Amino acid sequence: QRPPLISAVKRQLRVRTIYESKLIEFDNDRHLGVFWVSCEAGTYIRTLCVHLGLLLGVGAHMQELRRVRSGAMDENKHLVTLHDVLDAQWTMDNTRDESYLRRVIAPLETLLTGYKRLVVKDSAVNAVCYGAKLMLPGLLRYESGIEHHEEVVLMTTKGEAIAIGIAQMSTVEMSTCDHGVVAKVKRCIMERDLYPRRWGLGPV
Repeated sequence: QRPPLISAVKRQLRVRTIYESKLIEFDNDRHLGVFWVSCEAGTYIRTLCVHLGLLLGVGAHMQELRRVRSGAMDENKHLVTLHDVLDAQWTMDNTRDESYLRRVIAPLETLLTGYKRLVVKDSAVNAVCYGAKLMLPGLLRYESGIEHHEEVVLMTTKGEAIAIGIAQMSTVEMSTCDHGVVAKVKRCIMERDLYPRRWGLGPV
């Protein structure tokens, strides 16, 4: 794809994957179609509509776009309005009841439920926050079925997300090796120094 004329990024060709697409309905009289697409992040649906038109030999453009899912979040759950957030804040401020606020604001970890998990020892958490690779001695537990170069989430023993990482070992290698790099940090989530610095103190 090449991004549309009006776009927020440089207009250069890029490859994006369409995982699935379904035609929901088509109105012959108005020449309007509704279709559902599951695609890679960064796909331009406007451009996809134009390409579909070229493929069918007719002019086509996008009339309306609706995002029904983003990652683990879909339109059937976790949806709240800004008025809900304001009401929850008012309830918290005036009645000290935080249950409503907890209902409208979900923990960040709910976005990461689709990733396989690596549980990190408390002694290695801060090093990862500073960008260090997760080494095998810092690994406490791991999920089954992890493959090389798969995106994983690094978690604390309390279930807090530390970072998104790229696995450098499969589950089989983690269970058989005694040293090496388990994962490289792709995006750090946790703030630095929430856990104590433990590097440079020898084995812990």
